[in-house]
Amino acid sequence: MKKIITSIALISAFTASNAQTTATDFTAPDCSSASHTLFTELNNGKVIVLVWVMPCAMCVDGAKAVSAAVQSYATSNPGKVMAYLSDDMGDQTCTDLNTWMTSNSVGTNFTVFGNAGNKIDESNYGGSGMPHVVVLGGSDHKVYFNKKGTAANDVNGLKSAINAAMIPTGINNIANDITFAVVPNPVNDHLTIQYGTAIRSVTITAMNGQLIKEEAFNGGKMNPSVQLSGVAKGLYLVKVIDVAGNTGTHKIVKE
Repeated sequence: MKKIITSIALISAFTASNAQTTATDFTAPDCSSASHTLFTELNNGKVIVLVWVMPCAMCVDGAKAVSAAVQSYATSNPGKVMAYLSDDMGDQTCTDLNTWMTSNSVGTNFTVFGNAGNKIDESNYGGSGMPHVVVLGGSDHKVYFNKKGTAANDVNGLKSAINAAMIPTGINNIANDITFAVVPNPVNDHLTIQYGTAIRSVTITAMNGQLIKEEAFNGGKMNPSVQLSGVAKGLYLVKVIDVAGNTGTHKIVKE
């Protein structure tokens, strides 16, 4: 009955201004009876994407967007990005959820929760709105994405949020003199540095500190590009130094 009563109110798409900016911990069993504690997963370096569904027809595109975004990291960062799909109020069975997913070709890369007792509580993130998608990451348990309704059907927005959430502990503490953009990100063959001052050098390192590539530009170069076609898939740091000696660091995902 609650599905019918609330469906009209859940059509609107918005991000609640009063939603909290950090996650609320929970421990809940999935539909395979495995127990999951949110903060443990986040503290272990996982990025968790929460998606609540009724399930309903309007929930399909949002769930598919989550599936596509998470799948894009399956090769470059296996096991790093997890999608938790749960019933919004915990009154649908696991069978109902799995049947809905199969019949709508939502995807198979979800951990599914019946959400009995409403342990994965949507109200912690601004209340109801179907579908409702939230991206969480880091040992500070930060919220990087929180959208509802049609606004949640955003693969590129999800990937940008996941990229930000994947920043390892300590990278946020790097002292940056400058802020620049790297496009595209994720990157395939080459990236371009976008910055308003000429760049003197670009260095790309793996997360373990291994030097991957270094480019120097005599006299500086505006918006230089760097070829990455031979670089393995994964997470890397891009460090630039401009002609004034200022430095900045940016994280990229190589696909």
